[in-house]
Amino acid sequence: MIPFITSAPGKVIIFGEHSAVYNEPAVAASVSSLRTFLLVEDGAHRDTVALNFPDIKFHHEWRHSEIHQVIKLAEADGLLTKARKDTNNLSQPLVTLLEEKLLGSLKESLHFHAAFCFIYLYVCLCPNVNHVKFSLKSTLPIGAGLGSSASISVALSLAMAKLGGHIKSTESLTSADKKYINSWSFIGEKCIHGTPSGIDNAVATYGNAVLFKKEDNGSTNFQFIDNFPKIPMILTYTRIPRSTKVLVSNVRELVEKYPSIFKPILQSMGHLANDGADILRNLNDKNYNDLLELVRVNHGLLVSLGVSHPGLEIIKSLSDTMDLGSTKLTGAGGGGCSLTILKKDVTQDQIKTFKSILKEKHNYGTYDTDLGGMGCSFVSLDSIPEKDAIVIKAILEARESPREQLTKFLFSDESVLTWKF
Repeated sequence: MIPFITSAPGKVIIFGEHSAVYNEPAVAASVSSLRTFLLVEDGAHRDTVALNFPDIKFHHEWRHSEIHQVIKLAEADGLLTKARKDTNNLSQPLVTLLEEKLLGSLKESLHFHAAFCFIYLYVCLCPNVNHVKFSLKSTLPIGAGLGSSASISVALSLAMAKLGGHIKSTESLTSADKKYINSWSFIGEKCIHGTPSGIDNAVATYGNAVLFKKEDNGSTNFQFIDNFPKIPMILTYTRIPRSTKVLVSNVRELVEKYPSIFKPILQSMGHLANDGADILRNLNDKNYNDLLELVRVNHGLLVSLGVSHPGLEIIKSLSDTMDLGSTKLTGAGGGGCSLTILKKDVTQDQIKTFKSILKEKHNYGTYDTDLGGMGCSFVSLDSIPEKDAIVIKAILEARESPREQLTKFLFSDESVLTWKF
């Protein structure tokens, strides 16, 4: 089985950010070419399990004999059995045991949550696998609100489920496989975030798009939107820091102060999300402009909630001036990212000029990608020529790998890899 690679995409919110907090429906979609890649291969040392994450300058090795002792304690107390049966909650007794025995030296580290997510999934899914190394790389900007942690959790869950024999598929992932991956990646997200919504990992697992709505009982209802055509898009990362907590709080203050004004705005965003989902299910040349119109309107409603930022309006103004398509903020706002869904007749020269202005004048990062597309996937390196496998391994293990290089060799028309999903 080893060596192999797993992968999972990031996500954007197309419709309904902020209104989703008030139990209105929203739509999220995968960003096909912005992904996490996880290489699983034999480790350098016999009695080790290694995690290599160059993007955050983190490398750590655990002795498998030490992990095995912890597993024996967990099994004796029934902790492992209980943890494996509950994929909605972390097992606090198991968390305590792992922190004391395997994560003590990392407790005050900035890398703690990455290590915690890794080791929790490992002991639950593939505790007997030894002499193994996991190398993570991502083309997603970390901390930009694009679901990078969920993408990592999904890639880890798929890899460890395969190693532990929970997923036996060799040609494609079944519905049952994806349900299993999604449930365990939710646990991975809980290790990192504490109280995730489950939206990011669902999109990273299944791909394409999902209409979601938080119910009154606290659960989230998902409706997956499959098989719509990939939609050309430019994602722009402003690098402007923002606090989701503060932005959500500010909107709540407006709703409480002026309920007759702002509640209808939030409800309108919910209607807009439903209409947008209907268009995505039946997207064609005739209703494509309707999708662009809804994106434009959604941004305007978010501006009225006070969650935009002058830096985001620069992108909106430029795309409008150049007549590229429709731009809106995505996520919490206040900085972060915007998405621009392109018109059908936009030229490569226009796109190049747009990206160049944003980079040179404002130092924004821009990413060409499609909206929608493949969710989690895997590929065996034994299926490609050895010389190509050597190059790909070197890229995934390197301290620094340009995003363009990762995409070219792993997820482009030029790549020799045939992903199974």
